[in-house]
Amino acid sequence: MTTRTLTAAAPRSLTALALATLSLGALIAPQRALAAPADMTGTWVNSNVTTSGITRVNVTRAAGGQMTVQVFGRCHPNDCDWGSAQMVAYGATVSDSNHFTATAVYAKGFATTTLVMNFARGRLDVQALTQFTDGSGRQNYASRDAFALDPPGVTSR
Repeated sequence: MTTRTLTAAAPRSLTALALATLSLGALIAPQRALAAPADMTGTWVNSNVTTSGITRVNVTRAAGGQMTVQVFGRCHPNDCDWGSAQMVAYGATVSDSNHFTATAVYAKGFATTTLVMNFARGRLDVQALTQFTDGSGRQNYASRDAFALDPPGVTSR
């Protein structure tokens, strides 16, 4: 019985191997589309039309660059306006001006809700972290929803 060993040709250099690996990695790894603050502005509508939580998020930018968010939650017969809060945007590094994450805090008296918003590829993901501050014994909770940009001139709610 004859045993044969198959071998592959070795790359001509480590540099060629490294470049091939990086090129393949760039094709396989998911690419994150970054958003500038202007890309965040507009009315964002919850993709889940039956949500019992946040239904709509309005992001605006003042002339000086300050961004605010206005949140609406499910109420009957009309959605409840949480009011406006200052929005703080974040980049991936200290020198990154392409911001894709933002936060806003709503202190509602009985609870404080911190919103963590991620903007990517025309979508807004919002995580709402609610902490009860009224001593009621209710459990703090987190929710997560996806929002789509409402086209200008369309009233969806």
